[in-house]
This record gives sequence, C-alpha cells and structure tokens, in this order.
Amino acid sequence: MLKLKPRNYCIPNCLNGALAYSALLVFLVTAVQGLQLSAFTTKTPRVSKYTTKSPSASSMNHDATASLYRFNATNGITCILMQVDGLIGIKYRNKLNEDVEADLYMPDSPQLSGECDESNMEILTMEFKGFRLSMTFKKSSGGEGWYINLFELTYSSSNPTHPDRPGLNVKLTSPVHTPMYFATPVGKAYVCDKEQKVIMYAPNDSGDQSGHIARLYLRDLHMQSFMFKETGKWGPSFHCSATGSYRDETAPLAVGTALAIAVLLTISGYGGWRYFKIKKVQYGSME
Repeated sequence: MLKLKPRNYCIPNCLNGALAYSALLVFLVTAVQGLQLSAFTTKTPRVSKYTTKSPSASSMNHDATASLYRFNATNGITCILMQVDGLIGIKYRNKLNEDVEADLYMPDSPQLSGECDESNMEILTMEFKGFRLSMTFKKSSGGEGWYINLFELTYSSSNPTHPDRPGLNVKLTSPVHTPMYFATPVGKAYVCDKEQKVIMYAPNDSGDQSGHIARLYLRDLHMQSFMFKETGKWGPSFHCSATGSYRDETAPLAVGTALAIAVLLTISGYGGWRYFKIKKVQYGSME
C-alpha cells in the first residue's frame, strides 16, 4: 500500500516569493529608465544674456529664430551642417575709457567658405558686416568622434559696429587649454537646447593691442561635421545634458533592454528550477 508523505507547503510560499522578486525587478527597470529619461530630457528654464531674433509672424518655434548654415564639399555633398540662434558680444573700451559691449547677431545668409578636403579636419568660415568667424572641426585620435578644435574671430577695430581705436586688426581665438568643444560620435549630430558660450580673446603672444574680448552665444544648437551621406540630412541626435556633459540618445534604451533581459532570464531560470523541484517532490512523496 502506498503511503503519502506530508505535502510540502513551501511551494506556494516560494512561488509567491518569486512573483514578488520579479515584480521588484520590473519596478527597478522602470525606475532606472525613468530616471535616465527625466534627467536628460527635461528642459531647464533658460537664462540668457540676450533676446533672440524676432521670429516671423507665421511661426513661433525654435526654427523660426535659428539660422541654417550648409557647406558643401567640392563633390557637392554636404560636409558641415549647422543650425543655431547665435550672437557675438564684443567687450571693448570706448573713447570715454568706459567698458562697453556691442552685440552682433549671426545672420541668416553670411558668405560661407571653408575646407572639407582632408579626412581629419574641416573648416567653416562665415563672413558678415566686416567680421570673419571661423570654426575648425577635427576628428579624435581614433577617428570615432568629431569636435570643434578652434574658434577664431577677426575684424577691424574701425568697424562701425563698435567705434574704437581705428586701424587695428583684431584677432581673437578660443583658449588653447579647451581644445574639444561639442565632442560627438562621427555620423551623429550634436543637439543642445541649453545656451552654450565660447569666450575668445587675443593670445598672449599675438601682439594684439585692442584689449577686446568676444563671447559667442549659441542657442538651440544643431550641428554636424564630417558628413558622408549624399542626402545631406542630419544623422542621429547626440544630446547634451543640462550640466554640459554629453549623452547618446540610445543609452536609456540599451540600459532598459539589458535589465529587461536580466529579469526575463531570472524568471525563466527560477520557473525551470521550480518545475523540476516540484516534480521531484511529487515523485519522492510516493513510496
């Protein structure tokens, strides 16, 4: 005659524990992904030194105040694409020996020139109202990223935009100790709603006697260099954060996917283990 051993009442309790553990893991996945998305996509209130260009009456979005600059290589393919609401503020000392600042908006249609022939360096130059703004783009040593290596602003102190000591040729550059601006993976476009500021001044060994200091303000910046697609369209976005660091937009998806896979494997493994454990208990209870 068969005698049944007392049933193992741990099974329902263990199953409830497994479900609770799975629910906790799912909650952690959702929380981590939510924190990443909120930390990098929530816009902070803007604080700017200037009022942007007045948009047209038919549009009040960011594109209405931002200017688009496209420079093509000799083969006709776009190599540098930039959209920005920009302003240049130049601080100088006037005839009354007072420190004043003259503001100059980056225009919609400057004269563009540059170089896109080299594989590791590209240059974009804008000329407008007697000013010449140049940006030098470079690739990282491994070729996987691009960045702006140098900003350079040249003009004459006789420029009517800010009357000053006439006849001085002013050349201002970004600091040499900040060699990487807007670092971005090759094939992607740098995107930043937060206002960026670049300071330019005369190098110590330049012999410049103007004493001018320029600040370049860049808002709603969308920019890409080393473009290789014939369509001339933006690559995937690479967003800046509110703290000025940089973040690939695919990061939250990758982290969330990895955690979801971990949860699935945990549940599947536990389910398989419990299945064989229960079968063993059922067979062992019969004598």
